Amino acid sequence: MNVKVLRERINAQCDAYPSAYAQLVKPINDMLLEIDAAITEETAQKIVDNLQQFAEGAKYMPDCHLDESDHFLADGIEALKKGHLADGALQIFGAGLNFASFSAKAINVKQINPYELLDERFKQLKSHLQE
Repeated sequence: MNVKVLRERINAQCDAYPSAYAQLVKPINDMLLEIDAAITEETAQKIVDNLQQFAEGAKYMPDCHLDESDHFLADGIEALKKGHLADGALQIFGAGLNFASFSAKAINVKQINPYELLDERFKQLKSHLQE
């Protein structure tokens, strides 16, 4: 499916499930839509699902951020491996942004050690790109 369609689906879901989370997602998605930034179907679907689940009270916002961070990290690694440097960089940036949002919000509601989680992601990024 093409990137524009996927990003428009995300925007439609933001409109269908207005929430504090949708208010965070939509402006960034609009920026990425404007520059035709890549997104996988799996990641787009995860965002669509998270928007609905958060609006319905089935998922905490920090967990939405962590899901998306994990998806963007995997997508970014694959894009970089394929030589898609711009999209890979944007996806890695998105992974970091979502991870920071997760950490800042989850620290107040969960017993987590964000440094351990961050260390895992640094190691994942480094090892996958050295292959």
